[in-house]
Amino acid sequence: MKKLFISIILLLSVCQFGNAQQDTHYTGYMFNSLVLNPAYAGSREVGSALAYYRHQWADISTAPRDFSFSIHSPFKTNSGIGFFAESDWIGVHNRLSAFASYSYRIKVGTSSQLSLGLQGGFLRYSSNFTELENLEDNGDFVFDTDQSRFLPNFGLGVFFYSNKGYIGLSVPHLLQSNIVELSDSSSASKLSPQERHYFLTAGTVLTLDKHLKIRPSVMLKAAPLSHAPISVDISLAFIIKNKVLLGAAHRFTDSFSFFLEYQINQQIRAGYAYDFPLREISDVVGSHEIFVGYEFGFEKEKIVTPRFF
Repeated sequence: MKKLFISIILLLSVCQFGNAQQDTHYTGYMFNSLVLNPAYAGSREVGSALAYYRHQWADISTAPRDFSFSIHSPFKTNSGIGFFAESDWIGVHNRLSAFASYSYRIKVGTSSQLSLGLQGGFLRYSSNFTELENLEDNGDFVFDTDQSRFLPNFGLGVFFYSNKGYIGLSVPHLLQSNIVELSDSSSASKLSPQERHYFLTAGTVLTLDKHLKIRPSVMLKAAPLSHAPISVDISLAFIIKNKVLLGAAHRFTDSFSFFLEYQINQQIRAGYAYDFPLREISDVVGSHEIFVGYEFGFEKEKIVTPRFF
């Protein structure tokens, strides 16, 4: 696991870095994994629920705001099931998504699992164009009526993990439907295709002494068909007494962030992340994220210490 994680870091270091965003990009992606990868369902070995909120560029009233709720659990011996819903607001635009997940887990060796995941659901895109004011071109027919699109979709994922670390690869939305489709029959009638995003995540936990661990992690996001640049996040966190996780992350050429997770007890955890942009928009306030998680039926004899991924 350690050698494979280091190899991925070296591979990513020679890529061209950038940011391609259509799916929500969470600073604390490692805390909200089911949204990225259906194979994560059931991997925490107990029922697990998480509520997550992101407010991007907090002093801009029309900036993106995202809320997600996920819940998943082991199912029978080798399976996991899950569900998540996500709402993403930016200006007059909203994306609402809801997906159910299923994973099939294969035991590898004595302590590792290989999970194969599938999810299915829908995305609903809506734009309240009639709320816009002071348009330069009031005659543009695009803004005459509100738009709404209901788009079924499905995704796939692979997640390999143990108590020491994880590696995951996923494509949450395989179908590339058009987000906006107008009644006009011209070539401009189909706009803004939903791009297919690929996520590669990896992390490991290394023990320094009985009270201190470190957890490096990395995420690569690519949308190759859109010709957008690759986005790479790297992070390093310290785990203190299996209670507090404190770390920092860098999204290459885009932002720098800090995050904190506190394990209140064996069942409840809460966290916060702050993302500071490095580009021209850096003169505005950064992005805030908060989350709360709950573990159902935590069995002390089954899980000795909390999972930090």
